[in-house]
Amino acid sequence: MMRRWIGVLLGIGLWLLPFAATATMLGDANCDGALTDADLPETVLRIFTEVDDACAGADANDDGLINAADLIALQNLLRPAPTPVPAPGPRITLFGIATADGKLAATLGDLEPGLPVYFRAAGSGFKIFVEAAPGPSGKSLAFRLFDSNPDNPARRPDLQIQANQPLGNGSPAVCDGGGVPAIDPPDFSITQPISDALNDLACQFDVASSSRGACTQDAFGQTAFLDSKSRGQYCLSVDSTFRFGDGDTLLSVQLRDSDGNLGTPARLIVRVGGPMPATFTSVPTPTATVPRPTRTPSFTRTPSPIATATTTRTITRTSSATRTATDQPTSTAITALSPTATATGPTATQTFTTTRTRTPTVTATRTPSRTVTRTSTPTVTSTPTVTFTPTATPSITPSPTPTIAPGPIVSFFGLTSASDRPLDPVAVEDGIPVYEPSGLGFQIVVEGAIGRSRKPPGGSSFSDDPSARPDLQIVASRPLGNGSLEVCDDILPLVGGVPAVDPPRFDADQEITDAINDLGCRFDNGSGLSISRSCGTTSPGPSSTGCVMLSDSGDLGCVGLNSTEQFCLRISRFLALPAGDTLFLVRLRDKAGNLGEPARMIVRVPES
Repeated sequence: MMRRWIGVLLGIGLWLLPFAATATMLGDANCDGALTDADLPETVLRIFTEVDDACAGADANDDGLINAADLIALQNLLRPAPTPVPAPGPRITLFGIATADGKLAATLGDLEPGLPVYFRAAGSGFKIFVEAAPGPSGKSLAFRLFDSNPDNPARRPDLQIQANQPLGNGSPAVCDGGGVPAIDPPDFSITQPISDALNDLACQFDVASSSRGACTQDAFGQTAFLDSKSRGQYCLSVDSTFRFGDGDTLLSVQLRDSDGNLGTPARLIVRVGGPMPATFTSVPTPTATVPRPTRTPSFTRTPSPIATATTTRTITRTSSATRTATDQPTSTAITALSPTATATGPTATQTFTTTRTRTPTVTATRTPSRTVTRTSTPTVTSTPTVTFTPTATPSITPSPTPTIAPGPIVSFFGLTSASDRPLDPVAVEDGIPVYEPSGLGFQIVVEGAIGRSRKPPGGSSFSDDPSARPDLQIVASRPLGNGSLEVCDDILPLVGGVPAVDPPRFDADQEITDAINDLGCRFDNGSGLSISRSCGTTSPGPSSTGCVMLSDSGDLGCVGLNSTEQFCLRISRFLALPAGDTLFLVRLRDKAGNLGEPARMIVRVPES
C-alpha cells in the first residue's frame, strides 16, 4: 500500500515539474519555455485580468507583484541594452591638477566615480594637465591646439577642454590672451560658440610628446609624466588671466587622435576658496537591490483519471508590505557641482581696452636721432720732398670705431608659450635666435637693463604724439594680422593688424614711426596701459607685475639679467603671423632720451 502512494506522489511530482521550471523563467508570461514577443500581450493580460493557473513568469522583475513595472522589465529582457563600446580615440590616463612646481596635487576625494575634486585656496598659481595614450583605434595622439574658423564650428583643436564657469574675465574673443567663456552645462555639441570656447582654452596649453618635456614632476623631483602609460601631455599654467572663480568649476576634456577619432571624456572639479575642507569618499551609486520577497505559492492540483485536472492557484505574496530598499544616498550627482551656475556669459566689451588712457610718463623731449660720434679725422699728410726719390710717408686714416649706443641694453628678447613659460630658440642663424611657437596666444617679451648712460629704461610703448616715438621701438619685417595702416586700431569690433617695415629699420620716416606706435600700443602692463611692467629690485626673479612664468618657482617675473623693465605682447588672431620667417627688430630708449643697441629675433611659423 505504501509503495502505491509513493508511486502516486512521484507521478504527481513529475507532472508538476514542467510547471515549476517554466515558472522560474522571469518574463515568460505564457509559460512556453521561451522569452519572445508573444509574452508582451500575455503580460498585459495578466496585469488587468486574474488568470487562474500556475504560470508566474509574468512577474518579470521578480518583486512578487504583477503590474506595469513587469512590462518594462520584460521589454528590457527581450531587448537588453547594448554593451557600451569604448570610444576609439585617445585614452586619458590622467587628468589632474599640479602645484606651480609641477607636483601632483592631492584630491579631496571623488564626488562620484571618475569625478575627483581638487581644492585650491586661490584661483591661480597651479597647473591643469591631461595625460593620454593611444586608444582602441591604435592611432597616435594629436597635438594641434588651435584650429578655428568663425564660420565653421567643425574646426576644433585636438585637445577639447571646457569649463562650466568663466575663467578670468570670460572674454568671448578666441585666443586673444584674455579669459575663457563658460559652457554650462558641459556640452561638446558642434556649435560655433562651443567650438570658439574650445579653441580659446586649448590654445593656451603647452604640449609634450615625451616625458622629458612634461610640466610635472615625479616623486623624486624629476620632470616626468605622472602615469607610466602616458605617451603625451597637455599642460596649462593657470595665472591671473585664467583665474578660477570661488566655488566649484567643472572641467571636461576629450582628445582626438591623428585620424580624428574622439576618445572617452574625463572630468574633474576645482574647488576654490574658503578653509581647507575635509576629505571625503564618493557615495556609491545605489543599485536596485530590492529584498527578495518570500513567495509561498501553494498549488492544489487534483488530477483524476480523466484529463480534467482542477488547478487551484493560491499564491500568497507577502512582499508588498515589507519592501525595504537599501543604500539611501546622501548626495546627489552633478546638481550640486555649480552652486549658482547662472551661465552669465561675459559681455563682449573688453574691459581692459574700452578706456585706454595712454598716460605713460612720456617726456616730450626726446632725441629721436641716433647719436653716433664718428671720430674720423682724415688728415692725410703726405710730405713729398723735391727730389727724384720721393719719401712720401702717408699716414693711414684708421676706420672709424663705431660707438656703442649709450642707451638701455635689451637684456631679454624672446617668446613665451601661451602658458607664459619661456621658449627656447630652435636655432641660431647668423647670430639671430629663431623661435617656433605653437598656435596663437604666445607672448613677445622685451626686457631692458641700464646701459652706458646709467639712466633707467623708459617705460612707454606708445606715444600720443603721432610724430613721436615711444621708449619701446619694435618693428616686424612682415605684416601682422591684416597689416592695417591704422595706428593702434586694437579696440573691438574694428581690430586691425600692424604693417611691415621691410627691411626692419629705424629711419626717421613717418611710416616707420606709425608702425612702431601701432605695434607698441599692443604691449600692455596687464591693466590695459601701453607701458612696461616693473621687474623689481633684482632679476631674474619674481615681480608683482611680470608676465613670464619662471620655471624654477612658478612665479611671474622677469628673465633677463639685471632687467628693470619688461614689455609684453600676447599674439591674438588679430596679430597672427604669416607662415614663414618674420624678423623682429627692437631697441629701447632711456629716460634721458638715449637710444640703446638693437636686438633681433626670427619667429618661424610653419606652413599649415
